[in-house]
Amino acid sequence: MHNLLKDKVVLITGASSGIGKRTAIFFSQQGAKVIVTGRNQERLIETFNELQGDKHFSLCANLDSPDDIEQLIKSIVSEMGPLDGVVHCAGVQKTLPVKVLKETHFDEIFNANVKSAQFLAKSISRKGRFNPQGLSLIFLSSVAAVCGEPAISTYAASKAALQGLSKSLALELARLKIRVNCIAPGHVQTEMAKEFSQQLTSEQYRAIADKHPLGLGTPEDVAYAAAFLTSSMSRWVTGTTLYVDGGYSAH
Repeated sequence: MHNLLKDKVVLITGASSGIGKRTAIFFSQQGAKVIVTGRNQERLIETFNELQGDKHFSLCANLDSPDDIEQLIKSIVSEMGPLDGVVHCAGVQKTLPVKVLKETHFDEIFNANVKSAQFLAKSISRKGRFNPQGLSLIFLSSVAAVCGEPAISTYAASKAALQGLSKSLALELARLKIRVNCIAPGHVQTEMAKEFSQQLTSEQYRAIADKHPLGLGTPEDVAYAAAFLTSSMSRWVTGTTLYVDGGYSAH
């Protein structure tokens, strides 16, 4: 499998680590011109240096406000031209039992995971910013959207919100040839997941692993799914959620 994404211009948010980083690297190996954004300049440079080929672009960015997103998309399009794809990997996960949840936690999680997605969609769907032949917009949801686990209620709610958001946007933006889908990973072995697992006992961690019939996933597993949804092979796929979870949600 080579050149699946040849010459496609693709923005990947949250590319400084984890799923975003691996997706950016894999997309570059598949011939895409990759724009990587993230908050951490140092780690973003590390990702950028691992991209294959040239004509890539890196931009340290914050997705906290619609104004920041608008500024980001303007800069990218003036530098790289219209986009063919966006993989929105930026987001936060917090383990917060409801008894310790504060309003600020709730707002932080929904701003990072949902508001950013909504306004990215708004910004990229403006004329001249996307390839009129088609753009693929991918949100990173989670199995937590449909499978209950204790102490992540706000996170789970934010990931479920993305699935509703993608369905509505898929219908609204279809006339522009913008496809909108979600990927819902299970427990993927990333830096963020390692931090999360350190809060668990070894029994609790083993219990999570056991819920994945095919074992725990890697960031590459998600990157491959994102490549399919960005490629022309998925031209008839929109408004759907692809579960990449080793069978977790089949229980």
